[in-house]
Amino acid sequence: MRDNQGKDISFEQSSQICLRKKSLSSGLRWAHYQNDHERIFYANNKQHTLSMYLSGGFETHRTDIRSDFGAPGRFCLMPKGCESHWQLGRPQQFMHLYFDDNYLKQLALKTFDIDPRMLSLPELTFVENSGLEAMFRHQMVNTDWLDTNNQMLMEQVTNTILVTMLQNLGAAKFTDKVKGGLAPKVLLQVCDFIHAFFHRQIFLSELAAVAQLSEYHFCRMFKENMAQTPQEYITAVRIKQVKLLISTTKLSLTDIALQCGFANQSHMGRCFKKIQGITPKQYRNYLLG
Repeated sequence: MRDNQGKDISFEQSSQICLRKKSLSSGLRWAHYQNDHERIFYANNKQHTLSMYLSGGFETHRTDIRSDFGAPGRFCLMPKGCESHWQLGRPQQFMHLYFDDNYLKQLALKTFDIDPRMLSLPELTFVENSGLEAMFRHQMVNTDWLDTNNQMLMEQVTNTILVTMLQNLGAAKFTDKVKGGLAPKVLLQVCDFIHAFFHRQIFLSELAAVAQLSEYHFCRMFKENMAQTPQEYITAVRIKQVKLLISTTKLSLTDIALQCGFANQSHMGRCFKKIQGITPKQYRNYLLG
């Protein structure tokens, strides 16, 4: 039995065993762990974490606050910036879903039309949700994470998990509008401009001119509204068009890259993999079955 001699150590420095891990995109990844009999602290510095116990956990509890004990199917939500301290008991397995704040905000904006500035996650310890548990166990645990053909399925299920989480947190309470940012009419004009001209180079000065703002103020206000920079939004629009052309045409990847505003196929491939987690060629093979 490891007791750390009464001293808490970080989760990263602990004796946890990572059984498997999978990065779906730059803002979304999974990990499956096993650990036991340690005193640890978990500090979120970069991403939010949604954790579920797969087995064990009956002797595990938090030491920094009063809490129940863990058990299979119980969840913990640990937002970015929080720190928690734990006493672990007998061997347990659990899965972590790591997701960026901007990724969640963009998903909430697309799904619920939530103003990204309103979204703030609470810290939750050992809560139960049968719907989320079913998706974790039956759709994520049983999936082969090494098979690239499962990449798109895993991303779809992960997005459904995050949307379900927001619904259970009461997504409606995040819908109040916050002052600041671009006016809705101006934001629509800027987005329409991007969708009309994504096939060519779009200069920041052009977008700022549409909004009638300086480039600095335009960038800051656009990100407030969209939880991403103008360039990130442009790239996302282009990748969406790449996916459409791959799925509906037999154009070469080189031709698709040029039609979608990328400098070349290599540039498109880097951007595509960063967002989708796989290459355009792998995406085409996935569609072909």
